Amino acid sequence: MIPLWVLLSLAAGSLQASRNALARSLTGQASPALISWARFAFNLPFSAALAGVLTLRADSVVITGPFLLACLATALSQLLGNVALVAAFRRTSFAASIVLHKLEVAMAAIVGLMLFAERPSALGWGGIVLCAAGMLVMNLGRDETGSRLRRMLRLDTGSLLSLLCGLLLVAASFALKEANELFAAANPRIGTDRFEAAAQTLFHTTWMEVAILSVWLLARERGELARVRVLWSRMLAIGATGFAGSLCWFWAYSLTLVAYVKAVGQIEAVIAVLLALFVFRERGVVKQLPGVAVVLVGIVLVLLG
Repeated sequence: MIPLWVLLSLAAGSLQASRNALARSLTGQASPALISWARFAFNLPFSAALAGVLTLRADSVVITGPFLLACLATALSQLLGNVALVAAFRRTSFAASIVLHKLEVAMAAIVGLMLFAERPSALGWGGIVLCAAGMLVMNLGRDETGSRLRRMLRLDTGSLLSLLCGLLLVAASFALKEANELFAAANPRIGTDRFEAAAQTLFHTTWMEVAILSVWLLARERGELARVRVLWSRMLAIGATGFAGSLCWFWAYSLTLVAYVKAVGQIEAVIAVLLALFVFRERGVVKQLPGVAVVLVGIVLVLLG
């Protein structure tokens, strides 16, 4: 039987690719901060409703200070990572932005090993390395200028923003995993599936993100909020897909190694290339298909591991 975390990771990657495509469609019509705000603000009704139902069904819910601090760390890291990704969309192609920030799988494996005692199996390490290599091969296919090595490792402003996004999302992943564990420790009734912990962490993280971004917009970009009246339908779609994808990510991270979840979640990069090819008509991404094949092999190795 396929493990639950695998199904969650595949769903999360697919939903995130859809959400990023919707976010990219707003580029030029709204600022990166407003697009990020829309993701969280239109996510909040869904996450609040889920957390409310779970709270009503429980005899009691204990919220501790350390849990809220972990949620805040998650919120800040995720928020800054999302802003960096949206800003990258304005400076490089959709596919390139997604490809580079998905190098987070290698970052997660290294950080997990060094700081959190997360040790993948030999096959797992092989899959993680292949997923990261596949990302570089996909980057190699971006254009024909310069040497092959230079093209593979080329870092322009958009690329650097994408990599920064990946690093921040790694930090958010470990912070939310810690939040899940803290919530479960304070509420012993929670079973091994950790669903309630993931839902509560998502809700508390989301309202913090909405509060922070709302203050920013009111202080620095007040006029941007007026755009919501025109763009609300697409923002609602971003919020709905963001909620579903985030819940899958949050839940999956509580069930296995962060690096494993991120490796299987690389399916997002594959979908991103297909979206870039068939939706955004970026024909140059055909040259990234060999990298897609390497990523898929890497995902299979992680599953075998």
